[in-house]
Amino acid sequence: MYIEKIKLQNFRNYEEQEINFDKNINIFYGNNAQGKTNILEAIYISAIGKSYRTNKDKELIKENCDFAKVQTEFSKKDRKGKISVNISDKKELLVNEIKLKKMSEVLGNVNVVLFNPDDINIFKESPSRRRKIIDIMISQLRPSYVYNLNMYSKVLEQRNNYLKQIKYDGKPEEMLEIWEIKLADYSHIINSYRKEFVEKIKKKITTIHSKITNNKEQIEIEYISDFIKKEEFLNKMQKNRKIDIARGFSGNGIHRDDLKIFINKKELRDIWLTRST
Repeated sequence: MYIEKIKLQNFRNYEEQEINFDKNINIFYGNNAQGKTNILEAIYISAIGKSYRTNKDKELIKENCDFAKVQTEFSKKDRKGKISVNISDKKELLVNEIKLKKMSEVLGNVNVVLFNPDDINIFKESPSRRRKIIDIMISQLRPSYVYNLNMYSKVLEQRNNYLKQIKYDGKPEEMLEIWEIKLADYSHIINSYRKEFVEKIKKKITTIHSKITNNKEQIEIEYISDFIKKEEFLNKMQKNRKIDIARGFSGNGIHRDDLKIFINKKELRDIWLTRST
């Protein structure tokens, strides 16, 4: 898969711009604040459906303009395609001129991996940042993953709301089982996807890192999950109900999973913290 062309209209600092890409390596260079990063952002939006730099779509529209458009043409082994992103008061995504009902439907058409200077902080920051990166990558390979992830989030929110109702309104505690069973089902699916993905990454990164460091460093990746089996997960949630009711939120679940990297048996986060001090 490769991107053949991208067209920008009123996007960031671009009024009108069309860029044709080579099948191999493409390099953008120039002075600061000329729009190099804006091109990468436009590609990312075409692939993911949203920006990695802002949550406000209006910031993507050129100053004093009412709308912005990004059109990306791509080629795969079996087909060619076009993704259009129209941004005004609302954002509209189209694939081959067909309007998408959900933003997640754009995933899997153009697969991208983004690296930027802020990525150095991934393993210094909270687990949520690491989970987000894994979720984005898996979603591009397995679009159905997004559905299960969204459903898990909805059920988790419902359980958290009911925990507050138990605490403040005296609702029956036994009703929590309804959401706990659903959480276990979605957790099983999401956990399987994540474990499969991490295992594939582990096989590749071990060889690559060994070559880069001339076999001086051993790298290991560990996926830390709060889910092992459905039965254990349900038992844990039931056991911690009183604590969750007191807090008003669910303390256990795959929404607290993490990814850790070790260099020569020492966690990467600890290595950076030591060097920074």
